[in-house]
Amino acid sequence: MTALAVLLLQVLACVGFGAVVLRLLRIDRTLQWAERVSWSFVLGIGILGWLIFWLGVSGLFSPLPMALVLIAGVPGVAFLGRPEGLSGAPLSPLELFLLAVLLLALSLDGLEGLSPPADADTLAYHFAIPKLFLQEGRIFFIPRAVDGAAPLLLQMTYGVALGLGGEKALTLWTMVSGWGTALLLFVLARNHMNRAWALAITLIWLTTPAVLYGGGAGQVEVRNAGFALLAVAALMRGHKAGWLRYAALAGLAAGLFMGSKYTGLLFAAAAVGALLTLRRWPLQAVVFGAMALLAGFQWYLWNFLHTGDPVFPMLFPLIGDANYPYWDADHYLAFRNDLFQGERAIPNTPLWMLAYPFLATFATSGAFDSGRAGLGPFLLLILPFAVAGFWRYRRDIATGPWRAPVIVFTLFYVFWFLSGSSQRVRHLVPLYPVVLLVCAYLAIRWTESAKAGWPLYLAGIFTLGIQMAGHGASSLNYARYLFSDETRKAYYERNISGYSAVEWINKNLSGSDKILFLNRQLHYLIDVPSYYAYPSSQVLIDVLPTVDDPKLYYRQLVKQGITHILSEAIWAGRQPSEVEKRGYGLWRVLLANGCAEEVGSVPYNLILSRSLDSRQANGRRQLILKLDKKTCTLK
Repeated sequence: MTALAVLLLQVLACVGFGAVVLRLLRIDRTLQWAERVSWSFVLGIGILGWLIFWLGVSGLFSPLPMALVLIAGVPGVAFLGRPEGLSGAPLSPLELFLLAVLLLALSLDGLEGLSPPADADTLAYHFAIPKLFLQEGRIFFIPRAVDGAAPLLLQMTYGVALGLGGEKALTLWTMVSGWGTALLLFVLARNHMNRAWALAITLIWLTTPAVLYGGGAGQVEVRNAGFALLAVAALMRGHKAGWLRYAALAGLAAGLFMGSKYTGLLFAAAAVGALLTLRRWPLQAVVFGAMALLAGFQWYLWNFLHTGDPVFPMLFPLIGDANYPYWDADHYLAFRNDLFQGERAIPNTPLWMLAYPFLATFATSGAFDSGRAGLGPFLLLILPFAVAGFWRYRRDIATGPWRAPVIVFTLFYVFWFLSGSSQRVRHLVPLYPVVLLVCAYLAIRWTESAKAGWPLYLAGIFTLGIQMAGHGASSLNYARYLFSDETRKAYYERNISGYSAVEWINKNLSGSDKILFLNRQLHYLIDVPSYYAYPSSQVLIDVLPTVDDPKLYYRQLVKQGITHILSEAIWAGRQPSEVEKRGYGLWRVLLANGCAEEVGSVPYNLILSRSLDSRQANGRRQLILKLDKKTCTLK
C-alpha cells in the first residue's frame, strides 16, 4: 500500500473508532459536527493503539492483522452524520491572513513529514521499538527503563503506519496525528472566542518551539495534549450537564494519556480533583476511574507481569533487590542521578515552583531545555491580563465549567514539579493547550470589557512573528533534502552524529550477527540485530562508568548473543584514561586479551545543530570489533 493510502485509511479508522465510542456513550448527539470530527479523531488515535496492543501480545503484530483492524474502524465514520452548522459569516481580511499563515505553517510541517526521521528520541525508541516488534511479529518485553519497559500506546499506532506503508507513512502519520490536537484546540477555542482569536491561538500552539520540536517526530507529548484537551472538554461539558457519560469520556481520555506516558498518572489524579467539584462526585469519580483503568492498564500490567513493578523501575526501593528482575541498587542510583538529579536545575520546593515558569521561559538553565523546546513568550506576555480576568470573573470560574481546566492544570503542575522528576519544559506540553485556552479566554474577556485589546494584539503579533521565523529556520533542514538531489545517506551524515557506523554495520553484518552500541540515535537506523546499552537504564550488559570487571562483561556479552561491538568515539593515537577503560570502554580489555578483533573503523562526525547544519569533524573514530571466543583469555 502506498504511504498516502495508508495514511488516509489510518485517519479514517481513527475517526471511525472514536465516533463509535461517542455513539456508545450517547455523547455524539450533544456535539456539533466539527466537534464530533475532532473529538472522534483524537479519541480514535488512542483506541487504535489500545487495540493493536492485543494483536501484539497475540503474536499478530504484522501488516495483515493491522490492515483488518483499520478496515474494521472505517465504517464508524458514518456515525459523524452529515455536516451541519458549518456556514457562518464570511472570513474577514484578518481571518484570511491568519488562515494563510496557518496553511504556511502546515506546509512547513509537511516538509518534516516528507523527510526521513532525524529526532534523537524518535530514532532511539519511538520509531525503533515498533520496528523491532514488526521484525519479531509480536510485542516482547524490553527490560530497559524509560524507553523500553514503558507505556507504549501511541507507538502501537506508529507500528501500524510503518508496517503497512513504510517509513514515509510513519512520518506522515506522526505529522497528521499531531495536527489532531490543533484541530481539537481550534474547535474548543471557537466555542469561547471569535474566529480570529481561535485561529490565532491554534497558530500559536502549532508554532510553539516545543511543538515544533516533537510534534512532527515520534515524541508523544503533542498527541498526549490531545488526550488532555479531550478530557478537559468532557469535564467542562459534565459540569454543565452532570451526566456520567462525560465522566466516562474524560476517564477514557485520561487512561489513554496514562497508556502513553507515566505523566498520565499525574493527569488522571489532577482530573479526579476536578471531578470532586461536580454533582454526584463519588459516582462521577468511580465511573472516571473505571474507564481510565480500562483505557490505560495494558502497559502497567505488562510491566508487572515481567518485573513485579507496574511503573518499572520506580518501585525498586519498595520491592527490594532480591525480588526484582532486570534491576539492581547500583543502576537505580545511577538512574535517579540521571533522570531526577541530572535534569533538575532548581529545588522542587513550593517557592521554586512559582518561579519555574519565568526561569524556564527565559532559558536560565540548560536542564530546562527551553532554548530549543520551550513554550514561547505568549503566556508570559498575556499573563497580567489573564490574572486580571481571573480576578474579575473569579465567581463565574468558581461555579462554572472553567473551574475544571483551572483545577486540572494547577494540580498537574503541582504534582509534576513537586515529584522531583525531570524539569524539561516539554513534559508540560500535554497541558500547555489547556493553559493556553484558559489564559487566552480570560485575557480576551477582560481586555474586551476594558476596551483595551491592543496589548493582546501586539502579544499575538510578536509571538507569531518569532515562532513562524523559528519554524521557517527549522524547516530549512528538510527543504534542503526535499528540493535538492541530496541522498538519504548525505542527509543522515549531516543530521546524525556517528552515522557512518550505520552504513558500515548495515553493509557488513547480517541477521546472524548482533551488535552492541551506545549511540541511541542509531537504534532505528541499524537494520541488523542489535543491543542498545545505555548505562543507567539496563542491567543485562552492565556498562556503568564505575564497572571494571572484564570477565563479567564478556560473559554478559556472550549471554546476550553479542557478536560485535561498536565503540564509543575515540581519539586516534591518544591513550585512554582510566575512566575510559571502565564501563562501556571495557572493550579495550577484550581487545588486549584476544577476546575481540578490530574489523572496521569509521569516522565520527559530531552534529552540533540540525537546524543550523552545524557539524564538527573532530578527528575521532569509531571501531567495530568482532568477538573471538577461540583466542579469548578471559573465560
